[in-house]
Amino acid sequence: MKKTKPTATTTLITIAILATIILPATALQATAQPIETDSYRISEKTILHRTKIGEFKEFPLIISNHKQGKTYVTISVEGNISNLTTYDKASLALDPSAIGNFTITLYADSIGMYNGTINIEGDINERIPITLIVADTTILPVNALSLTADVLTEKVDTGNKLKFKVDLQNFLGEKGYEVTLRYSIDKPGDKNTYLQNKSFFEETETIELQNSISLFKELTIPEFVKTGEYLINVKAEYLGLAVYTNARFRVTESALDYQVFGVIPLRYLILGISLTAAGAGGFILYKRRMEKKKRYKSNLNTSLLPKASARSGLIGKLAEKNTKAYFDLDQLQTHTIVAGSTGGGKTVSVKVLIEEALLKGIAVIVFDPTAQWTGMLRRNQDKKMLAMYESFGLKKNDARAFNGNIRRINDAKEIVDIKKFMKPGEITVFTIHRLDPQAIDIIVANTIRQVFKSNFPESKELKLIIVFDEIHRLLPKFGGTGQGFIQVERGAREFRKWGVGLMLISQVLTDFIGEIKANINTEIQMRTRDQGDLDRIKNKYGSYMLQSLLKASTGTGMIQNSAYNNGDPYFVSFRPLLHEHARLSDEELDSYDKYNNILDDIEYQIEQLDGFKVDVFDMKLELKMATDKVKAGSFNMVEIYLESLQPRLKNEWTRLGKTPKKKTVELIEEEELKKEYEQAQAAKKKMEEEAQKKGEQAQQK
Repeated sequence: MKKTKPTATTTLITIAILATIILPATALQATAQPIETDSYRISEKTILHRTKIGEFKEFPLIISNHKQGKTYVTISVEGNISNLTTYDKASLALDPSAIGNFTITLYADSIGMYNGTINIEGDINERIPITLIVADTTILPVNALSLTADVLTEKVDTGNKLKFKVDLQNFLGEKGYEVTLRYSIDKPGDKNTYLQNKSFFEETETIELQNSISLFKELTIPEFVKTGEYLINVKAEYLGLAVYTNARFRVTESALDYQVFGVIPLRYLILGISLTAAGAGGFILYKRRMEKKKRYKSNLNTSLLPKASARSGLIGKLAEKNTKAYFDLDQLQTHTIVAGSTGGGKTVSVKVLIEEALLKGIAVIVFDPTAQWTGMLRRNQDKKMLAMYESFGLKKNDARAFNGNIRRINDAKEIVDIKKFMKPGEITVFTIHRLDPQAIDIIVANTIRQVFKSNFPESKELKLIIVFDEIHRLLPKFGGTGQGFIQVERGAREFRKWGVGLMLISQVLTDFIGEIKANINTEIQMRTRDQGDLDRIKNKYGSYMLQSLLKASTGTGMIQNSAYNNGDPYFVSFRPLLHEHARLSDEELDSYDKYNNILDDIEYQIEQLDGFKVDVFDMKLELKMATDKVKAGSFNMVEIYLESLQPRLKNEWTRLGKTPKKKTVELIEEEELKKEYEQAQAAKKKMEEEAQKKGEQAQQK
């Protein structure tokens, strides 16, 4: 059904953006990039259009069916762009190898920027981002690069150094580019002009910008500069474009020569100020004593911490403060490592993040060497933990179980179909506690391989978190071979572009720094006794952070992420869990293993019967209901469904006069693992050679 064209209203919308540049209209028309799979092709991967108010634009969304059977799809639009969008039909049926299309019409009725998604559902499920920018001129501000400048010394005497910081953020995703930065110091004038020919300082440098970077600069203010207000101007040129920013500071005279009220030199007032300072000394001493009593000390700027949003999760509160602590879940796409000694709360902190991810519809797969993650499928009933709810703003009825399943891996070479278990908002726990500790090398390598073979589409949002617990077992000092370690490093470099985040849980962190730290954006350090980690924290962040960590209570840890708090670490007291922290009993785990194996075999039989043109619709429905009962741990109900399913299957095979094939576990060959390891080593070597080459080129410049 065609949607009604929205009523025309012209309202001026001021689009607040971090940085603005001026682009011609043609620069905003998206290059057609299709979505292609073995089953279908969609002509547009994304739609971006800029137009004048009062105009409209039609986009044919062409869908090709590559399957041997019919394909049925429906279309809908969500987001604030939906009121400016119509389409010629609500559904489409495509015969095998046929091509059809929806015609999308965008109406430019109001000035502004409108976003949303075109949802293709049915036999095809895709979300196509769509953006419409409406203006009343032929040029338009576009958010492409964030450039900010902050002075670290707001006042500086002549002859002394001005210190300032420049932050750049690349909004073009994974695409890096060169940025030429031009600095100058000017007297304040027309705020819309740049480099007003009043500069007494100019400097230029060129950098390679991938994601984000902070530059710390300093320069000496010449003696001849007069006192007063000045601007440090920064111009960033890239890809033929430019963006500007500035920061204000004051040049002052030497303190002792400054004349108060233009008459009395400051030096003659020092005595009076000293007497006043002596009177305030007691107060300062009191403040220092109070500061020493604080358990957690850090350079904390709460305005630079993540806020509540549709893509953030409430993880607890700032240590020693009644301020809620949030975490941007998409930051987990650039991988996370959590370290700490046993009993320090590292598993609880990770589980809090995983709970928030599941609540936001993100899929989670856990490889669990201790079975302690199995409680995710049960509601929290721990009285001590429930008693903590109120202090974190939670209610007891907030406790809940999470949707998912528990599967046992009995052979480290078992191939796990990542796509099969990547279900939004569901957690799949693979227990490996019955395997030898050395088996984690094979499991990690095998899992990384399967992700690379899954052909995931690129995503700017987090879609899947893969958790490897006890990851330090990969290290040779803990009995590992190092092969799994190389694979983790490879995954950390590549997975983020597919919306897949790695979460590594370890007793130590220092041993990972040299290998994979460069590709892990978030570190969470809980209380630890490892001397290597303690020395690293002291050397990197100072003794005050070390003392805070040593005094940290269970459940409170240090978070460091370059996107938060100027990259400085800060402490968070993680909230209590919503699910049951204790693991399930061995009897329950055996039941999960038993019934999952039975249902896997039934599913395989149904697939075979479907190939013989047997009507299996009702059996598929019963299988789904039985699977749901397994997830909920209702094994008695599973037995009831099996009493119906198994005889029906037997009758169908008898009627066909055939015997069903048995479901077998697919294992990876040793040669294939060796091949994957060699590929990972080659990728690492290539990366190191490219980094060395760039370093040499930079030195030559």
